[in-house]
Amino acid sequence: MDPSPKHVFGLVLRRIRRERDLSQEALADRAGLARNHVSELERARRDPSLSTVVQIADALEMGVGDLMTRFDEERARLQGA
Repeated sequence: MDPSPKHVFGLVLRRIRRERDLSQEALADRAGLARNHVSELERARRDPSLSTVVQIADALEMGVGDLMTRFDEERARLQGA
């Protein structure tokens, strides 16, 4: 399986948000985004822009590099590597 980047990002975003015990609304508020935007990202209905990735990483209190490392790890797992 070669999942799309937006699919992988959505899985990672949902997992980290839940690890931090945040609702979509709470994450959206912290990131300065609409709740439905977070929902669409998690469901792979939207591609995140670079500025959105930065806002989300800041809201999750993690570096963009750490967020992208989680993305890379999930992508490799889904690809069976």
